[in-house]
Amino acid sequence: MLIPDLSLTQTIYAKGQSFDLARLLGDKILASHYERGSMIISRLCPVDYHRFHFPCSGKIGETRLINGSLFSVNPIALRKKISIFWENKRYCSVIENSTGGKIVQLLIGATCVGKVHITSKPNTLVNKGDEYGYFAFGGSCVITIFPPSSIKFNQDLVEQSNKGVEYYAQVGQRLGTLDE
Repeated sequence: MLIPDLSLTQTIYAKGQSFDLARLLGDKILASHYERGSMIISRLCPVDYHRFHFPCSGKIGETRLINGSLFSVNPIALRKKISIFWENKRYCSVIENSTGGKIVQLLIGATCVGKVHITSKPNTLVNKGDEYGYFAFGGSCVITIFPPSSIKFNQDLVEQSNKGVEYYAQVGQRLGTLDE
């Protein structure tokens, strides 16, 4: 799922709940920098590849654990309760990129995926595509949040998201470009 402008998230509801960026990030100050940013939600099914990679080059900071539950992140569950995103156990990191600014990556655990293995080292330079870590078996989710006006998403992704259709992306597939 793609959200091109997070200031419009009040239009994303599930059973009367609106999207809450500050609770998702576990940090009101960090959230304030991304209120008009963009977000892409990459949901993994049990049969999908469960390693996750850096979406851009830059310096990776510390990965911060935000403890929580382990509810399913399947589309049916999320339509009923969008707060699963900020109730589930998750890991938050910031990648400082010279082109796109500070990009946030959240690794969200789910049912049967309480263990997230971080294979990269904090406070080091990473290249786009380098392995960041992997999830244990099961469905899970990676959310990437971009600063305002820092990314141009590919048109096919935008079109599918506008239709409410999940876009099946594969490792290495370009989803957009960082603005320079």
